[in-house]
Amino acid sequence: MKVNLGAGGTRLEGFVTCDYDPLENPDYLVDLEKDPLPFEDNTVEVVVAHHILEHLGAGYFHCLKEIYRVCKHGATIDIRVPHHRHDYFYDDPTHRRPITIGGLLLFSKKHNQLCREQGAASSRLGDYFQVNFEILDYDYMPARLYRDEFVGEPRDKVEKYLREHNNIIEELWVKLVVIKDEQQAG
Repeated sequence: MKVNLGAGGTRLEGFVTCDYDPLENPDYLVDLEKDPLPFEDNTVEVVVAHHILEHLGAGYFHCLKEIYRVCKHGATIDIRVPHHRHDYFYDDPTHRRPITIGGLLLFSKKHNQLCREQGAASSRLGDYFQVNFEILDYDYMPARLYRDEFVGEPRDKVEKYLREHNNIIEELWVKLVVIKDEQQAG
């Protein structure tokens, strides 16, 4: 099964849609901040979450736990969010949470273990919420004014520039994979 969370009016072939707005006519009417996802454990292979996670408040953790519950081991999660250092993030008053690579890394049990071994002061959210997501890949969508400047540039050079300037990157794209042990995978 493939699921498009917070789909709005976007229909993707082969995906079921979940949204809280009945006007969007989703396959499933769901409040991602508090409702359980209407799928059995370990049944989802792909999740698309484009421009939805940044809208979640305290229910963000509930949503990630639910995604983990319904996903099979090896399922992928395709995330797109406005970059937290671009005005697009701040312009929309419904944006409640910046989504960053560092923040998503906290949901990796491998990263949690590394932090424990190094004595790092890090929120071990993978351990705390009993989820395990690894970052497979990520990329940045530069603002139009900067697209030509970053073509072919190494990621570390782009990231250094990002730390020093705002309004360079419009979107962050992240691909996660769900990691489950045999007991969790059912």
